[in-house]
Amino acid sequence: MTGTFLLRRAAHLIAVLFGVMTLLFVLLRVSGDPAASIAGPDATPEAVDAIREQLGLNRPLWAQYLTFLGDLVRFDFGDSFQSRQDALGMILKQLPASLELVAVSFLFALLVAIPLGIVAGMTHNRAYRRFIDTVVLLGQAVPVFWFAIVLVFVFAVTMGALPSIRTPDPLSWVLPVITLALHPIARLLQFTRAGLAESLREDFTRTARAKGLGRGRVVSRHALRPVATSLVTVAGLDLGQMLSAVVLIETIFAWPGIGALLVHAVTARDYPLVEATTFIFALLVVVINFVVDLTYERIDPRVRVH
Repeated sequence: MTGTFLLRRAAHLIAVLFGVMTLLFVLLRVSGDPAASIAGPDATPEAVDAIREQLGLNRPLWAQYLTFLGDLVRFDFGDSFQSRQDALGMILKQLPASLELVAVSFLFALLVAIPLGIVAGMTHNRAYRRFIDTVVLLGQAVPVFWFAIVLVFVFAVTMGALPSIRTPDPLSWVLPVITLALHPIARLLQFTRAGLAESLREDFTRTARAKGLGRGRVVSRHALRPVATSLVTVAGLDLGQMLSAVVLIETIFAWPGIGALLVHAVTARDYPLVEATTFIFALLVVVINFVVDLTYERIDPRVRVH
């Protein structure tokens, strides 16, 4: 890894954030007038105009954009239109709960999917392979919100076995973690199974078996190595998708993260809150991609980043 690579990745990070935030600026301005939402349905046009002037929304769009860029460079998103609190501070206060849920769900997906995929790639048992096919199909086809509703109805409403909202009880983690991990489990399982099955047919694994190595050592030392790079890519993509899906999951399970905060901000057209949240998520996704690039070289020395 060279200094040139780090500079290029930093430039890429800045360019992605700039593009995302610029697009968001445009979409928010064409989505509607937040002044009308703040003033209420019974407000007079004069009252709405006064709020719009107070928020600086009566200025030309180019002037608003230049101010937006200047504030963005200083990581200053202003105060929430609704609560009058610092928008970035509100997001950072709620963010740890969201990241904890994503981290636990991601770890759960890895611990479930990779062992099941390894066994599926090594076995010829027809019943087990059909079971894995079913898990993969359902995991990729079932919408997350529908799966969450089914889990709540079965385990919380009908059986009363698990909480459907966040409580101090550790069992309240079960349903949101399973829901958020559903798609990553299906994708990681499929890639592990397919990659391992292909590796076991390659000449280098046949040579290892011919040398007298046991099947377990052939898999762990040889067959899994080429699969690891693909798994890192898929895992990085899944982790980025989980960051966006967590907003929906938190809303369904009343999780004390940024989900409800963001939904309310979008509904109320609270520009600062939406901008601060999007910036944090975009930054996290770019950082995840950066870590994936670094991991390539650690797993396979033949892969070099420049």
